[in-house]
Amino acid sequence: MLYCMITEIEQTEKQKEMETKTETSVVSKLNQLLIDYQVHYQNLRLFHWNVKGPFFFVLHAKFEELYREAAEKIDEVAERVLALDGIPKGSLKNIVSKAHVESHEEIMEANEMVEAIITGHKILIGDLNAVLQAAEEESDEGTIDIFTSYIQELEKHNWMFKSYLN
Repeated sequence: MLYCMITEIEQTEKQKEMETKTETSVVSKLNQLLIDYQVHYQNLRLFHWNVKGPFFFVLHAKFEELYREAAEKIDEVAERVLALDGIPKGSLKNIVSKAHVESHEEIMEANEMVEAIITGHKILIGDLNAVLQAAEEESDEGTIDIFTSYIQELEKHNWMFKSYLN
């Protein structure tokens, strides 16, 4: 019995050591991006389901486009973490405790939904800038190549949403 407990403790310590060892700055920043993208994705789904008003058709379709795009990005981020020998942080526990993107209520006015998306995009752009800075410091050209275009896409979406609100 004592041997089993010691073995279990040793395995837990080895697992923690492996996680710490593989958690480079780039992986850490990618995991924050992954967490924030998952909250953003869920917000987009809720907005898609619950949008109402005179611009329902336009926003309903746009929100669907964005949540599908976000789902692809989430997968790409997680796969990059794995390619860098990291562990993607996608548990609800990690998401709830570490997210910077606010999780919104189901019922909001359409313009509030758009404003929430703009805010979420700004946070994701900040995460992406942190990823790119860490990747540059670590000479990680693969990460730089993948994620530079993400910023351009989010900035374009924000420009369009701001134009919609004005």
